[in-house]
Amino acid sequence: MNIFFGGVRGTAPRAAPGYTRYGGHTTCLLVSGQQGEILVIDAGSGIQEINRHLLESDRRDLLLLLTHLHLDHIMGLPTLSPLYDPDWRVRMLAGGHTGAHLARVVDRVTTPPVWPISLADMGAEVDLADHVPDAGPIDWGGLKITGTAVPHPGGCFAWRVDEPATGASFVFSTDTEWSAEAKRQDRGLRRLCTHPNPADLLVMDGQFTAEELPAHAGWGHSSIDQCAEAAIETGVGRLLVTHHHPDSTDDTLDRLEQELSRLFPGAALARQGDTIELGR
Repeated sequence: MNIFFGGVRGTAPRAAPGYTRYGGHTTCLLVSGQQGEILVIDAGSGIQEINRHLLESDRRDLLLLLTHLHLDHIMGLPTLSPLYDPDWRVRMLAGGHTGAHLARVVDRVTTPPVWPISLADMGAEVDLADHVPDAGPIDWGGLKITGTAVPHPGGCFAWRVDEPATGASFVFSTDTEWSAEAKRQDRGLRRLCTHPNPADLLVMDGQFTAEELPAHAGWGHSSIDQCAEAAIETGVGRLLVTHHHPDSTDDTLDRLEQELSRLFPGAALARQGDTIELGR
């Protein structure tokens, strides 16, 4: 299983000198399974970086998982290339987002005057669904996907992807407030990271520093030291921190990465354009 990071920035994209080494696109990941499965997680502006990978694929079916429906995680949706190809089938599935439904939100961002072409006129076969928390695992080829709600204003889902054939597994938990998660009785994120075994990789939101976090309580984000705490507590094999603050320059992120590696040896900050290979 390979994971390609199309975007790792939080809140808003950033294109300026000093923001190039980690990248300026907002959240979007491309997961490629051993059997050729294509899975995209979130549709931030990083969609631009994964379009070429999608169009080079021999497959013509795509599962798009959305953690939630805030703009930075769906702003790239109208430019997803397979939507404009009638040979493609795109299944979109959104985690529970209080007071919103995927079909309604997609209609807003793909309808004039917001976007000149409606989803119905783009060409691809598209299925839209809101994920029910107790719906059970999602099978996508040889990938098994499970999710859990995590603390974030309006709601958000963390997703775990397992590939039983290779033993690979990772958890993607963006827009997560770890201090609030620690008080939850269901211990959903902990269970996701540890069941049926500790994940090989945890990719987790670390938008704020420990010093910044008190002023942003309730915003639905974590700090890098909390990411390290979560990784240690759950016993995951590897940690990458994502959803970087839009104002954090490359130099700032370099310093944060050094601090993170002291807290959890081997941990790093996610970088746009990187590919991670998991499994035997």
